Amino acid sequence: MPCSKKVILTGATGLIGKELLTPLRHAGFDIYAITIDDNSPYMPGIKWLKGNLFDENFIAQTFTQIKPQYLLNMAWCTTGNYQNSNLNFDFVRAGLTLLKYFAQNGGTRAVFAGTCLEYAFKNTPIKETDKIEPHNIYAFCKNSLRELATAYCKANNISLGYGRIFYVYGRNEHEKRLTASIINALKAGKTVSVNHSQLVKDYMYAKDIAAAFVKLLDSKTEGTVNICTGVPVSLAGYAKTVAHLLGKENLLDLKTLPTDQPAAITGDNSRLVKEVGFTPKYTLKAALKEIINE
Repeated sequence: MPCSKKVILTGATGLIGKELLTPLRHAGFDIYAITIDDNSPYMPGIKWLKGNLFDENFIAQTFTQIKPQYLLNMAWCTTGNYQNSNLNFDFVRAGLTLLKYFAQNGGTRAVFAGTCLEYAFKNTPIKETDKIEPHNIYAFCKNSLRELATAYCKANNISLGYGRIFYVYGRNEHEKRLTASIINALKAGKTVSVNHSQLVKDYMYAKDIAAAFVKLLDSKTEGTVNICTGVPVSLAGYAKTVAHLLGKENLLDLKTLPTDQPAAITGDNSRLVKEVGFTPKYTLKAALKEIINE
């Protein structure tokens, strides 16, 4: 008998994607992960599918062969000047291609990943029903795909969930990302300058984000769900937590320079907690300790 929980996963080697494999397995999914990488990590219960997400023939053949009930689309460009890259438009097309062949082969439940940058910012926690005002091409394309996917899924009897991610940190980050840059500098005994330490964000550990997406995928919750902690943390507080764990508080240079960035960007995660049934497991301190000690 075919497995009723076959899922095709994209973006499985990314900062969040790599954390999806274990919770998907624990939730009973049979995982088929699309990747362009030559060397994919071995893990029982995971089938790596070598191919390009932008190759429609590959996508058509993959869905025809596997006929998954579930689709979890996490793939997107997130390096370099990704926020204003034309590659964002290619990912919109790729997302619709995934849905096309998912629908043609009997798929019933899809979840796509979005970003908090789709929202109009405000100083109080952002709810899913708040105003949409994309801040760059990346956010515009994410939201455009959500709108198109919503219409497509409605027309083709597919249940669609959409998780809007706020601010993420995790294991083995790119060296230029906030967490890795602070940790690496402090470990090397270098001073870390935080220019806008007064800014407040909603940070969520990649492991918790991954677990939240698996819970969303395995639920019947439809529409947008904020993937966030609901806990505001200033950049100063974030840096101090890292420095305290390393015993290097003396190397922090916390500045409050003027900026046109919003003073606070935090999310309301009531829907995630109450409807999806997911509560973040990690505190900021516990997550950063795990990252540092890895």
